[in-house]
Amino acid sequence: MTTKKYPKYEHPMTLELGFKTFQIVQKSLAKDNLYGCVEFPLATITIDPNQIPADYVGTLLHEICHVGWELFGLGDDDEIPQISNEYLTTVTSNMLQTLHGLNKELFAYIFKEG
Repeated sequence: MTTKKYPKYEHPMTLELGFKTFQIVQKSLAKDNLYGCVEFPLATITIDPNQIPADYVGTLLHEICHVGWELFGLGDDDEIPQISNEYLTTVTSNMLQTLHGLNKELFAYIFKEG
């Protein structure tokens, strides 16, 4: 019997925010019935690597977006104000530009062609 060794997917294992660094951890989340999660107090993003590559990348980007929303004040659902399309579009583009600028190698992995 072979045991799976992590990381299964090779990419930068940190997400830089400029003032804080999130560690990216690959471990099974099957017992929690999750594909990924963010633990804000620990500055940790956990992704279950037991997914096909396309789903793994999608989950990684999904969890990065949770970090970005928190960064721009859109963390908890009950704290989000009424949002217009223009406001959400501005926040999203600012978030993606900031995170991409600070994490070029990680975003190159996420948006690689092929």
